[in-house]
Amino acid sequence: MLSGLKKHLIISLIVRLILIIYGEIQDKISEVPYTDVDYRVVTDGSMQIAQGHSPFNRHTYRYTPLLAIFLLPNIYLHPCFGKILFAIFDLAIALIIRKIIIEEYYSLLLNQSTSIEDNKVKFEKKFNGNGNKNKFRLFGSKKDMKLIGTSDRMKFERMANFAAYVWLYNPLTMIIATRGNGDAITSALVLLSIFYLLKIQDNASEKDNERNVIKSGIFHGLAIHLRLYPIFFSLAYYMYLSDNKYQINSIQSLLNCFLKPNRKQIFLILTVLKVLIFLTGVFYLLYDYKYLYESIIYHFVRKDTRHNFSLYFYLQYLNSGGKVNILEKLLTFMPQIVLIILISFHFSRTRQTIQFGVFLIAFIMVTYNPVITSQYFVWFLSLFPLTVNNFRSLSFKQIIMLITLWFAGQGMWLFCAYFLEFKGINSFDFIWLASTFFFIINIVILQMLIENYDDSSIKLK
Repeated sequence: MLSGLKKHLIISLIVRLILIIYGEIQDKISEVPYTDVDYRVVTDGSMQIAQGHSPFNRHTYRYTPLLAIFLLPNIYLHPCFGKILFAIFDLAIALIIRKIIIEEYYSLLLNQSTSIEDNKVKFEKKFNGNGNKNKFRLFGSKKDMKLIGTSDRMKFERMANFAAYVWLYNPLTMIIATRGNGDAITSALVLLSIFYLLKIQDNASEKDNERNVIKSGIFHGLAIHLRLYPIFFSLAYYMYLSDNKYQINSIQSLLNCFLKPNRKQIFLILTVLKVLIFLTGVFYLLYDYKYLYESIIYHFVRKDTRHNFSLYFYLQYLNSGGKVNILEKLLTFMPQIVLIILISFHFSRTRQTIQFGVFLIAFIMVTYNPVITSQYFVWFLSLFPLTVNNFRSLSFKQIIMLITLWFAGQGMWLFCAYFLEFKGINSFDFIWLASTFFFIINIVILQMLIENYDDSSIKLK
């Protein structure tokens, strides 16, 4: 018999494969295609590489060449290969989420035990089976799990599985991945960077901590290379590794915490820089300045007046014919930059709050961003399951209300955009009103989540 989680993984994979097949049918019979236009762009980029050319020869290809390389089997095997690949990464996200929560049990067990080393051995046997603490195992055998047969263990296993199911059965993320969006790869890398960041603990050896810092930095660097947005998590990661994060009570102590890095912080910075410099250097040598502009610089100056949920949608539409205004860009990005800095300092003190802090940063980035498309929601939705057990004070009615409001805001925007994109009716004013309404909804959700967040709700008896 399959275990509960493995059974749900198989079901989730089948559902995603059915959606991929359905998407192929809808693309042929409907005026509204299922497949994301970006998937076609990346596939065309893969075709350029297969022919020995630059992927940037394809107009609007604005991603790392790595993505086109990943999708080369689209050319040689089948056009749906990339969708299947993204669906597999989508499932991997659930497994990593579960692993992070199980590791939370490990941390609490060590911190509250009178015999740390004994319990550490028990934990390693329980989750790894062979006592190898560095091995990343996503499943533990039932035989090994009986080594610590406590109610706490069962509680954390239920919490971990529930968080995984929240991701596996999220219809929005299912559709985004099977439409051909590659953000599942970036989200998996972000979660792996968090996983190894949380393995850095005071009661671990210096060598183990440095090894985990390097692993976290590698995944963080890869995530930034694939998509720029994880770079905004860097300050929170950096502050989490500080030795003085619990003693910040003045501007001077804050500056000392930030400007006097320890070995772990230096290792993190150097590792991330090495990954970014290596990958950027390789692709610059291959594709020259066009790579730098299309995959990096463009995203800081872009204007997107279509398929854009952003509050700044109408402003960009009205200014679409003009030059990029530097002052306008600064004023546009300033609110989210200020909030990200504040969140990074405030929520980077404990392993529980750093997870919520990274989720908040992603949520703020999306909400305040000048460009928002549906795929951007994956940025914070993949992080939310890590904190789902910290909102015990939210009632069921409140949860339903927030979910309903969030989807209603999107529905209103999509309804107005449909008339513009497919019927040719001028509905820009209504789209702007819908964008404003959706922005307000997101701010309300953000405020309620912060108010109801409880980092002490996960603990051992």
